[in-house]
Amino acid sequence: MDIILLGHAGFMLCSFVVAMAVRFFKPGKINPLLGYRTPLAMKSEEAWREANRYSTRIQVWLSLSFCMLAAASYLLIGGITSFYLCSFLLAVTSISVIPITEYHLRQEFDSNGKRLS
Repeated sequence: MDIILLGHAGFMLCSFVVAMAVRFFKPGKINPLLGYRTPLAMKSEEAWREANRYSTRIQVWLSLSFCMLAAASYLLIGGITSFYLCSFLLAVTSISVIPITEYHLRQEFDSNGKRLS
């Protein structure tokens, strides 16, 4: 089996496992180890719950998008270039959850973590 194909499959599996883990293993309350933990999200319990709910949904969608892009990259580009592209895409999709969620929180909550009316 092609080592590049195994690399792509590993990237896709990693992305999907992380997305499913955050979807099904949600922490119950604000804590220092698990969940979405940015200063705005941790201002209040309500903001933290919303941040976790929203970021989980975004992570799942970005993971599915990444898997489709990784498959397309392998089929259309192939080789080590495709592998490097997938490495970059995995990093971008993983990190982009934070600014997307922060934007959502700023639309929903004030700077003290109270929901806007």
